[in-house]
Amino acid sequence: MAILPFQNSAQLPAIDMFCSGLRLDLITDLSRFRSFHLISYDIIPSTLFGQVEMEEAVAKLKLDYYVKGHVRCHAEQLYFNLQLIKAEDHRLVWAEKFAGPFEKLFQIQEEMVEKIVVSLQHFVDIDLLAAMRRKPLTNLNAYECWIKGFQEVKKGSISADEKARAYFQQAIDLDPYYARAYTGMSLTYFNEWSCQLWSRWEVSQLGAMEWAKKALELDEWDHISMTILGRLYLYNEEYDKAEHYLRKALRTNASDAENLIQIACGLTFLGYPKEAYHLYEKACLLKPIDDAFLTAGAFILFELGRFEEALQLGTRQENGVGWVDFSAIMAAACYYQQDFGRMQVYWENFVQCFQEKIKQGKPATSEEALQWTIDVNPYKSKTLLLEFWEYIGAGEVQRSTPTIVNAKMDNQLAKDGELWVARFGGEEVQLKEVKGYHDLVKLLARPYQGIHCTELMNITLIQKGEEVFDEKAKRSYQQRITALQGAIAEAEFLQQMEQLERLREEYDQLLAHLSQSVGLGGRARKVSGTIEKARTAVTWRIRSAIKRISQVHPALGKHLKISIKTGLVCEYTPEKEINWSVV
Repeated sequence: MAILPFQNSAQLPAIDMFCSGLRLDLITDLSRFRSFHLISYDIIPSTLFGQVEMEEAVAKLKLDYYVKGHVRCHAEQLYFNLQLIKAEDHRLVWAEKFAGPFEKLFQIQEEMVEKIVVSLQHFVDIDLLAAMRRKPLTNLNAYECWIKGFQEVKKGSISADEKARAYFQQAIDLDPYYARAYTGMSLTYFNEWSCQLWSRWEVSQLGAMEWAKKALELDEWDHISMTILGRLYLYNEEYDKAEHYLRKALRTNASDAENLIQIACGLTFLGYPKEAYHLYEKACLLKPIDDAFLTAGAFILFELGRFEEALQLGTRQENGVGWVDFSAIMAAACYYQQDFGRMQVYWENFVQCFQEKIKQGKPATSEEALQWTIDVNPYKSKTLLLEFWEYIGAGEVQRSTPTIVNAKMDNQLAKDGELWVARFGGEEVQLKEVKGYHDLVKLLARPYQGIHCTELMNITLIQKGEEVFDEKAKRSYQQRITALQGAIAEAEFLQQMEQLERLREEYDQLLAHLSQSVGLGGRARKVSGTIEKARTAVTWRIRSAIKRISQVHPALGKHLKISIKTGLVCEYTPEKEINWSVV
């Protein structure tokens, strides 16, 4: 089924904008009914009004039904004429007229959805329709801001995300209960986190998660926010939560093509590549001309062991659309096909991409790139990449069982000759040297005390000799953050909700201020270059160190992952006090 662009006889830009938003809303609302497979919004060109062009589009998309509409405006009144047509014989199933002022736009939309659904009554989940009809109507100006913001999100660039964020914030200021604006906010951060600003991983991840949770509080049917939370929990290696949200999103809306691709990739990491491939095929059916889907398809085919097919898709999408390590996956497919010359070309492309996007132009070795892709990919179980990683790393990849030494009850992280010793919960393992262990030692030695990233990097001055923070300001930031965290924990325990809300607001504002100091919203400070490099380097080496520990000592790895916060200020905050012997 497709909702074709509405024909606007008034030729007014304002009405064009509202028609575009209204059509998008109809697609979104109708796609929640599991029997409707709605063609994606941007597949059909906005100029499609000629009968011949329409018939060609209907045949190409293999439609069963389509809705077309005509809109006119007279004396500040909107008049809609909608028709539901069966594509096979162009039979008119239903037609209806709707009218009202701009202020009644949402009531008009609700009537449209209900009438279309009633016309296909035997396909419909009545309970879902009833729940949708209970959703509150929003402020018209907030709706306009959301339309403008969504148009920016679709551009897929950092600058467009920032513009979208401004529109969505304006919508929230106008209507604090408008759930879709919160979803839009989450999408802007999710875009940055997943494929754009790798250097701000922590900030973008936190933003995406917090806004998605707020959206779901206001609208339990928000399938996009469910998927965002699922992907974020996946990369936090909270696999049960990840699968819960991904499958809930799929149950809520199985007809949003872009969302299906996100779910499919998540299920592949969770170990369900066959199910993921079915979702990929469905997404391609709903949005048949989106080449961005090819990257996901090649990834899923690789994990299914269909290497030749993965390479065929991969050659049609060489750059991977935001996937830094897409060329590494293609190199692995070549390895299994024993095409070692082509494998080397793909691998060198990956190292180059890693150098540009992750190392920010600094020279990178093949070993660094390999370890990064091992650390960043959140596989729940064994992956077909493992054999290739071992080959390309000359057998240096270690994902085996831990070396258990004498079990003791005290906790320790210390260097012992060429190796490190990690002891936790009565189990001791030996680890090869990585820089992140030195950062962990400093954090474990000073629990509940924030340590600035420049201190962990031993940087006190930026290149021009200007101090990053003076010591008084640094101590002030650290002390206030620590005090707020303690106060928030106490308020949660005592169920002091008003106090808790005020504390969280101050905490969020402080974090936002710190984020802005390294360039959030394009307002980069002169000192941001050195600070950002320090923050990025510390974040990645701590993340890598914890990942390595997790591979050989899961209990310790989980404890550190939950207890250590990274960013501009890093901190070790365990749920209960733990004694550490650190050297």
